[in-house]
Amino acid sequence: MVSGDQPRSTAPAVPDDGIHRADLPLVKTWLHNRSSNTVRAYRTNVAEFARFVAKPMADVALADIQAWNDSMADAADSTRRRKISAVKSLLTYGHKLGFLLQDAGAAFRMERGRDNLNERILSRQQVLAMLAGEKDPRRHALLALLYGTGLRISEACALRWRDMTRRQSGGIATVFGKGGKTRHVQVSPSLWKEIAAVRSDVGPDAPVIPGHDGGLLHERAVDRVVKRAAKRAGLPPDVSAHWLRHAFASHQLDAGQPVHWVQAQLGHSSLATTTRYSHASADAAGADLLA
Repeated sequence: MVSGDQPRSTAPAVPDDGIHRADLPLVKTWLHNRSSNTVRAYRTNVAEFARFVAKPMADVALADIQAWNDSMADAADSTRRRKISAVKSLLTYGHKLGFLLQDAGAAFRMERGRDNLNERILSRQQVLAMLAGEKDPRRHALLALLYGTGLRISEACALRWRDMTRRQSGGIATVFGKGGKTRHVQVSPSLWKEIAAVRSDVGPDAPVIPGHDGGLLHERAVDRVVKRAAKRAGLPPDVSAHWLRHAFASHQLDAGQPVHWVQAQLGHSSLATTTRYSHASADAAGADLLA
């Protein structure tokens, strides 16, 4: 059992969040076929805006968006930008669909935020300290999977053994990721050996890292495992699973892996996103970060 994993809450998945009744059809079609994580995050952001303006989207003006942005002055720049982006996306979609007469967000200028990605990249020594401090084999395998592949937390939770293909050296994980895109992620020999060692269910639908009941692991449980490992290693409390993804990208590029290879591993649609970490300098198949 992965530490911290608990049964899911029985609370409603979508509470009464303040979105105007007239906007519910628009929000529903806007979120259609998006991942559960995206639906949850986008709806939360839009609901917050809806409560702030207390009016339907058809009546929203540029001044409303500006006022909401100003009300978040104490929030982190990345948080404010993420919330504004969600609302702007909804308004643009509604206008294109003909649901809204105007796109009130089109004229809103978003400030270029300071790139503080470097503050969220752990050193290799820090990651190895997290791994060394985790004595439970299954929790250790979870941390190794996140760092050794750069998977998003949702991708790691959804990974099943039917998605895993053994190769002469290591293997390949077929990942259904963000934006409904499928990619093939390289699994190093040492990582394959570790996750295979904690496998208890030989069925193809068995999760690579199972939850407390043998089913798919919940993201909240993964977050708890990561934060406890970070605390043991003396790292900041805001360390998350996504920091291990950042570390994977940075450390692979530092090891000289081609930027296009790292881009493919991470599933970045834009090469510019990958090159934020650093620049590749040599042609190689991929470093085994866990060896």
